[in-house]
Parts: sequence; C-alpha cells; structure tokens
Amino acid sequence: MTNEDAIESVVKKIRDLTGDGGRLPAERILADRIGVNRYAVRKALTLLRAGSEIPASRPRSSGRRRVEPHNIADMTSPAECWEVRLSIEPEIARLAAIRGTMSEIQAIEAAHALAEPSVFDLESDIAFHRAVAAASHNALALHLIEQVMDITRDPSFRSKFPPFTAETGWRHHQMIVEAIRDRRAADAENAMRLHLTAIIQWLNGGRAPSGAGHAT
Repeated sequence: MTNEDAIESVVKKIRDLTGDGGRLPAERILADRIGVNRYAVRKALTLLRAGSEIPASRPRSSGRRRVEPHNIADMTSPAECWEVRLSIEPEIARLAAIRGTMSEIQAIEAAHALAEPSVFDLESDIAFHRAVAAASHNALALHLIEQVMDITRDPSFRSKFPPFTAETGWRHHQMIVEAIRDRRAADAENAMRLHLTAIIQWLNGGRAPSGAGHAT
C-alpha cells in the first residue's frame, strides 16, 4: 500500500466517524481509535478540511495559561535545540528497545514507513521521534519531546536552519528501527546518538558537538 493509499484509508475511516454528524475527538484519541499514528491522522484531517468536509481546527482551551512555543523558538537556535535532544533522545531510544510493546514498536515502524529515503518531511520525522518516545514508557520524556517538536514546527525557528543537504536521516531512522525491533538497547542508543550528532555537525558547519563523544 502506498502512502497515498494509507492516508486515503484513514480519510475514509474518519468520514465514517463523522457521517452521522458526530464530533471528532482529539487527534491522539482519534489515532488510537483508528489504529494509526497521529501523523497519518493529521494528514487525513488536513485533506478533509481542505475539502470543507470538516470545520477548520480551532485552538482548544484547557483553562490554563500556556506558554506558546514560538516564544522560546525566538530565543533559542537549532543547534541549542539539537544539543538538548542529544542529551535525552539516545536514552529514550534505549528505553524504547527495552520497554516498548509490540504495538508501540509497530507504530515506530509505521511512522518510518511513511518517510521516503530521498525526501525529508518534517511531520513524518516528528511522528517517528514521538513514536520512539512513546515506546520509552516515560511520560515526562514524551512530554519534553512533544514540546521540542512544537518548537521545530515554528516557521521563524526553521528560518534559522542552514541550507538543507541531500541527507534526510532516513538511514539513521532505519538503524534505530532495527535496533529497537530486535531489542538491542545499546545499538538503539548509539544509532540515535549517531543520528543527532550528524545533524548537529551540519548545523555547526561540519564541527562535531563538544562533549558528544563517539557516535558508533
């Protein structure tokens, strides 16, 4: 099944849920109900909104004041962001290899399957890293990754990136998937470290991050 077929299947399932005029639940609940990741749900919802089949999304109020991601996005840099990711995501990948359930590992594989080796797609990349964090069974780690991913979506933040290269990170993601699937915790940790270190080197103009150690 192609990516387009997979998304169209999700679109049909969402249509079935709204056919009687019912109100759609939150993305996370919708993804669990349909049995797909949030990236696929978001793509399908975008198509449905573009065709005016469902209303445009509205900000939801939780009754609490929320610090908008773009505030910190204006204060930080991509290099700083990836330094933080390098400090936590290798351990998250290690935990995912140890703690991830079969369905969570399948969700990681599904997120990776949505990506293409030669084309970088921000949302599929976010879906992959979020799926790894979810499989770590560490609620705080998942929350932190979601906050970081909100920053990476910010247009002003992304304007700070250097020109993109042909490297999409797909092969590193493949290494991470295989290590987590095979329960090779140390390899999953090292593959994630290799992946993030490579990005920091690109962000720093080819210089390795200080204190990163070897990424093998």
